Amino acid sequence: MKIDIAVTGLIASESPGPGAGIIRAIREHPGFEGRIIGLAYDAKESAIYLPGLCDRVYLIPYPSAGHESLFERLRQIVETCPIDLMIPSLDSELDSFIRLGPRLEKLGVRMFLPGLEMLEARSKKHLAEVCADARIGYPRTVEVNSFDKLQAGAASLGFPVYVKGIFYEAELARTPAELEKSAEGIFSRWGFPILLQEVVAGEEFDIALVGDGEGGILGLTAMRKMQLSSKNKAWGGMTVESAGLLKVVRKIVQTLAWRGPMEAEIMRRASDGKFFLIELNPRFPAWIYFSHGAGCNLPGLMLDHLYGSGESAVGGGNRAGAARRVAGGRRKSAPRARPTRVAEPGRMFLRVATDVICPLEEYESLLTRGELIRR
Repeated sequence: MKIDIAVTGLIASESPGPGAGIIRAIREHPGFEGRIIGLAYDAKESAIYLPGLCDRVYLIPYPSAGHESLFERLRQIVETCPIDLMIPSLDSELDSFIRLGPRLEKLGVRMFLPGLEMLEARSKKHLAEVCADARIGYPRTVEVNSFDKLQAGAASLGFPVYVKGIFYEAELARTPAELEKSAEGIFSRWGFPILLQEVVAGEEFDIALVGDGEGGILGLTAMRKMQLSSKNKAWGGMTVESAGLLKVVRKIVQTLAWRGPMEAEIMRRASDGKFFLIELNPRFPAWIYFSHGAGCNLPGLMLDHLYGSGESAVGGGNRAGAARRVAGGRRKSAPRARPTRVAEPGRMFLRVATDVICPLEEYESLLTRGELIRR
């Protein structure tokens, strides 16, 4: 498929965006031909300068600038650099991109995203309702909209508690002093509400998937977290095979009839083996390149779903073995069963931090012209 794809989320800090992993997976996909266009909010997003990643990069306005500012900038970009598919990969920008979907489609730009109602349904403040509908566990959670309610909210749960921003970040607070510090930091970056959540002791799993919009799952990579950053982000993990975990994920996707990429964070409680949904993120995770290495290239599967292909979305690892690993399943209301590609168990990833060296001219081009043209 010869298509030009635009991807956001090129930041590669301690809490990295998914952009670099998405692009690497797409470039590994056997059916892909075309250019990769990076969309960045800041010229210092380091994945911009990774060799062989982006053919072009354009700066776009932050989500706080509003939908119209974003649309005008995207329209300018598309006029000089046609885009066939847009893959927004940050929680904070999805509302804008979804709202602009019909207008972008008129410019020839496709996206594979949930609708606004679906996006709101999986937000952190509504997850308890999703879990009730899907009949799965959800940790006790308190929404706090002022600092006056902070200590009372934590007391109702008992220490330690997780302190979470509405879009990103989760910090563990063991004492009232740590609670205040974490809440102030998260508020300064994301504002209210702040969520306080009880701690579920047990194994932590991270699942990346692509939903077909009808309650089915195109592909799924499940891993057990083995190493975490200070921001509780996965810094290492191993793919796993678990019928119980797959059943829980299917219930969630069927309940939401999810369309597009998703990341589900799930705990299995040590005391009784019960699964608890911790978070649902409406995009690929930063570790999405791991799906390629585990034989289930999820960005590649999404391309095949949109543009048509055969079995070639399987990438990395044991391709023949991965191709045989399918798990049927669908919503009861769906007209037919859709097979789900599942990653090979027993694969491991570890993240490494490194330095990127780039010509100053590339950085200056983004600062002065808002674009970097390589080909």
